[in-house]
Amino acid sequence: MKSAIIVLVILILSSFLPFAEGASQRSSLDITTLIIKFDKTDAEFIVNYDIGRLPKLYIILMGSKSIKPKLKNVFSGFDYNIIKMDQDKAILHVKNISRYEKGFYLHDSIAFGETINILRIYMPDSDRPVEYYSVNSTPNKFYR
Repeated sequence: MKSAIIVLVILILSSFLPFAEGASQRSSLDITTLIIKFDKTDAEFIVNYDIGRLPKLYIILMGSKSIKPKLKNVFSGFDYNIIKMDQDKAILHVKNISRYEKGFYLHDSIAFGETINILRIYMPDSDRPVEYYSVNSTPNKFYR
């Protein structure tokens, strides 16, 4: 009975969405912006994404578990824990993204599972980000 009510609510709410938008929806996660904040050997990733109106509605009603496999595909080369996730963004704690060597932290490039539209990197010694566009991997970096 409860699932029938949920399905009915989803059908009613989706009927208010424009018909044309349903045809143009992507089946994968579209990461619009990725913000990386390095912190010693670890980093914080703030992943802003667009999943379309109908999937957002589904996530609001059923939870964000359906996004986890998509994040895993994009960030399979990273060791991370999900700190927070909702229909617009996820915050990940990425472990051992850099290594400490001779007074510097060194980060070697790591590939993403898909293209990231905008990548903003905050270095520990700067308040301003460095921006990259249409990237498939993190750039090599070093910092103190």
